[in-house]
Amino acid sequence: MFLPFVGITVSSRESADFRNGIAKICATKVSAGVSTGIGDHEEKYEGTKDADVGDEQFEINDSRSFESMYQDMEQEGLQPVLNDYLYV
Repeated sequence: MFLPFVGITVSSRESADFRNGIAKICATKVSAGVSTGIGDHEEKYEGTKDADVGDEQFEINDSRSFESMYQDMEQEGLQPVLNDYLYV
């Protein structure tokens, strides 16, 4: 009732068990197959390699790949919805 349109994002910092459970009851966004190193996204998506890339920003507790997370959600009866756009 209070803030009915608020989203709940669950990051890969949480354990797989926790993420599986909360996805069923209230999560609106769940990350999968993430990179946490400083500069990792640039290297992944632009093909650059920087020798001075920093350390990981936080520890990942759920290291499932995107495909594995998608399949796990489907097996729980959920319908994963992906976005394929960027906000500019």
